[in-house]
Amino acid sequence: MNSTEIEIITKLLNIAGLEIDLTQLLVNPMDDDGMGSLAIGENYANRQLGAEVAEFMFKDIDGTPVSASLNVDQQGELYELDIWKVDFSPT
Repeated sequence: MNSTEIEIITKLLNIAGLEIDLTQLLVNPMDDDGMGSLAIGENYANRQLGAEVAEFMFKDIDGTPVSASLNVDQQGELYELDIWKVDFSPT
């Protein structure tokens, strides 16, 4: 993860009240046209979304609002960092 991704995930983990060792976190970029979402953990494609555990909004460098949410799978394990820029442009 880059420093921005670490900062966003750390903030979301704090909001969710979760303590996770980020050095042990396996992440892969998602095909989202450059918005910055990350699949978290092993076997992402074989797991299903469970629930959103934290969310916050911020502005990208161009001033466009961005939503960042942390989701868990149906077993409660970290599943994805979902980044959504309101105009659908890359972050």
